[in-house]
Amino acid sequence: MIVPLIKNILCFIAVCLLVILYGVYWFASEAKEAWWVVERFGGMEVINDKSISPEGIDRIYMRSLYLKPQQDVVRFLEAREPCLDFNQYCMQLDSAVINLHLNKTGVVLDYMDDFFGKYEADVNFFEGGCPIVLETTMVVKEVVALRELSARKARAVAREKMKKIKEDGGLIYSLDTPACKRFFRKKPYFARGYIGHLTFLMEVAEGRFAASWRYLGAMRSIQSTLAVMPSKHLNVK
Repeated sequence: MIVPLIKNILCFIAVCLLVILYGVYWFASEAKEAWWVVERFGGMEVINDKSISPEGIDRIYMRSLYLKPQQDVVRFLEAREPCLDFNQYCMQLDSAVINLHLNKTGVVLDYMDDFFGKYEADVNFFEGGCPIVLETTMVVKEVVALRELSARKARAVAREKMKKIKEDGGLIYSLDTPACKRFFRKKPYFARGYIGHLTFLMEVAEGRFAASWRYLGAMRSIQSTLAVMPSKHLNVK
């Protein structure tokens, strides 16, 4: 009686170990799918670089990416007059207003498409020749738009968007360029903001991306770009 019991216990333990090992292998294999995102932005060294903090309009933009916008940011952006100039500052300020609206209401407005069309300019228009601000806001918009679709349709659209981002470098512009690599080293917080919202698009895509978004979303440096942080004085021109 004892010998068969021991055999059964050992078999059970062996099966459990196999299941655990398979799970670890599966997660590790799937997590590798996220590595192209990490590499695109210059690797973990850049993504985890917290030595550089956003200032001025960069700070406003980054705080507009919070999932729960803070009241001082809400008041500041809602009180601003429309920015009519065609320049980097106005593009970034208007992008922050769109981020705020999307995160606050979850509603995509018609004028947003016109906004993106307005700034389909030469890539050198953007700071450092890298259109990370526009691409990030586009991702935020696409994620919100998916909520209006059925689960099946949303998954199909999300997979299509992820395929375009992976192959073309972005939804409008490519971020997979030497200029962007240099820019991310200069301002790594922009890379974190983009990745943070990209994880939501990856989540909707499900399938092979399921472990990828969990892997990226678990990074504390990424989480910090989406969480409510201690309020500081707004300092922009």
